[in-house]
Amino acid sequence: MSRPAELALFAALLLIFCACGGSNPSKANRKPVFPVRGQLFVGGKPAVGAFVFFVPVNEPPQPTDPRPRGTVAADGSFDVSMYGDKDGAPAGEYIVTVLWEGEGGIDRLKGQYAETRKSSLRAVVKEGKNELPPFRLN
Repeated sequence: MSRPAELALFAALLLIFCACGGSNPSKANRKPVFPVRGQLFVGGKPAVGAFVFFVPVNEPPQPTDPRPRGTVAADGSFDVSMYGDKDGAPAGEYIVTVLWEGEGGIDRLKGQYAETRKSSLRAVVKEGKNELPPFRLN
């Protein structure tokens, strides 16, 4: 399989997983979440439309919770959603992955941040409101 095809498949699987929300825990089984806001810039400019995923550092092999995620807006900001719109993420440490599709569905970041084993981006979510330092990529 070619690299662009692998990235397209990876993107499709991520979107399906996020849309389905894993096993979609009932409200009674949901973890408490806290508001998270961040920014993502590439080469000093907002990475408009990039998908940002928060993967728990200690995520089990068969996760049952949806992954917290956000989409970068025109000003470079994103708000994290887990169960609902901009509701946040559970407290904890995360590896942050980014997928920024360009023309033809090719990742504009060339997969450098698309997988947990490759991404150097990290975030810590604490109880209460979280304003993350901006992620600035070259």
